[in-house]
Order: sequence, then C-alpha cells, then structure tokens
Amino acid sequence: MSTPLALGLAVVGLVLLTIGAEWVVRGTSQLARRFGISPLVVGLTVVAYGTSAPEIFASVVAAVSGHAEMTVGNVIGSNIANIGLILGATAILTPLLLAPTVVRRELPFMLAMTFLLGALAIRLEVGRAAGIIFIGLLVAFSYFSIRWARKDAYVPDEGDAPPGPLGKNVIISVVGLAGLLGGAQLLVMGAVTIARGLGLSEFIIGVTLVAVGTSLPELATAFIAALKNEADLVVGTIIGSNVFNILGAIGVSAVVKPIPIDPALLRFEFPALVVFTIAMTIFLYAGSKLQRWEGGVLVAGYVGFIFLLFR
Repeated sequence: MSTPLALGLAVVGLVLLTIGAEWVVRGTSQLARRFGISPLVVGLTVVAYGTSAPEIFASVVAAVSGHAEMTVGNVIGSNIANIGLILGATAILTPLLLAPTVVRRELPFMLAMTFLLGALAIRLEVGRAAGIIFIGLLVAFSYFSIRWARKDAYVPDEGDAPPGPLGKNVIISVVGLAGLLGGAQLLVMGAVTIARGLGLSEFIIGVTLVAVGTSLPELATAFIAALKNEADLVVGTIIGSNVFNILGAIGVSAVVKPIPIDPALLRFEFPALVVFTIAMTIFLYAGSKLQRWEGGVLVAGYVGFIFLLFR
C-alpha cells in the first residue's frame, strides 16, 4: 500500500470515527430517554458491548488460530488503556459528574471481576469451565443492570425536547457503531502502513498504534459524550467495556479453547491493571466528580506504564 493511500485511509478512518461516535452518543442517549432508563445503563450494555467488539473478535480469532495465550494480554492492555488513557483524558477534557449508583453497584462488580481474573491467572490457565462461568456472569451482569435501570427511571430535565422516532434512533445508533468500528480499522491500517514506511519496528507498532487502535471506539465515544455532558455514558462505557473484555472476550475464547497464561503477565501487566482499577475506584469513591487532576494522574500513569513496557 502506498503512503498517500495509507494517509487517505487514516483520514477517512478518523472522519468515520468522529461521525460514528457522535451518532452513537446521540442515538443511544435518545433511546435511553425514550425508554426511561439512565444513559449509564446504555453505556454499560449497548455501547460498551458494541465498542468492545474488536477485542472479542480478536480474542476468538487468536484462540482459533492457536495463539490463545495472546487473549489475556490483549484484554489486560485494553482495560488499562480504558482507565488510564480514555477515562483519564476525558476527565481532563471536562470533569465528570458521577451517578451515585455506579459507585454502589457496577464499580464494585468490575473490581471483583478483575480480581477473579487474577485468581484464575495464578493457575496459568483459563479453562472451558471457567469460560462458561464468565459468560454466565456477563449475562447476569447485563440482566441486573437492566433490572436496576427500571427502578432508577430516567427523569428528563425541564425543557428537554422529546426523543425522536424509535426507528430513527435505532438506525442512528447502529450506523454510528458501524462507523466507529470501521473508522478505527481504517485509521489503524493507514497508521501502521505509514509507520512501517518510516522504518518503525513491528514491536513499536504493536504496543502503540495497534494497542491504542482497539480502544479508539471507546475513546471517541467518551470524548463526544463528555462534550455533550453525558458523563454517565462515559463512565458506563468504560466499566461495561472492562467487564465485557474480561467476561466476554476471555469467556468466549476459553470456551473455544482453554487459554494458557504467560507467567510474565503476573509480574507486570496484571499488577498494573490492579493498580489502575484500584486508583479508578478510589477516585470515584472520593467525590461526586472525577476531577481534571485525577484524570491527569490516570493519564500520567498510563504514560508511565507504556514507558516501563519498553524497558
């Protein structure tokens, strides 16, 4: 692929990513209002699962092709990026006002699933039985998120315009999600080609462009949601995506083929994920807002993680 073509793909991908994120936020927030549920729940389920599709597809393909050991590493890296890069950068952009329910319910569940993954990682394998349990936990999490949403009905602000037609909002959400995933793919393809043309190594490309590329849908959605004052959608997408990565990507992959775990992950990458998850939990418990300085700490931590990864 020529450099001009790669540059064109990257630009088209960036445009699709931006438009797709705007449509996803607009469509799903309108759907939440129509059905009287919080945007937090939409972020925890529809948006989080949709934007995490690249991770589960990549994990299943890796398992089928005989590279199942890559699955856990990819999930850990993606979850660290979700907290350190995406949540942190979004909080720097605008402080995020949080719903109290997320601190009481969904956040502890994400923390528990992270430690559950660690307990299995110590055994150096995630077997089929564990995969089935993970999928069952994901179904239960989705069920209770929706059930809780029906108790915590969304109350629109005075002066809010009525939500648009149901069919229109569904189409906007689906097309926006497709734009997110397609745009991320094109942007990564173009960027990788340009990087190779500049002589960068495959390792550098893998731990930077490709790793961040799989988190681009979440990043774009979070930024647009923050600009539209949909803080619940931001936090819900991060928590839902991390839960889906652990229970969905690892669970489905383990059912396809038991996943061996590289012991090296237990020495650095997994402890780093625990640190980021605990830091996120402390910040969210500390106040009703995720402040800019807290976002700065998360981003600085992510930069430090990448630096240490190169050593």
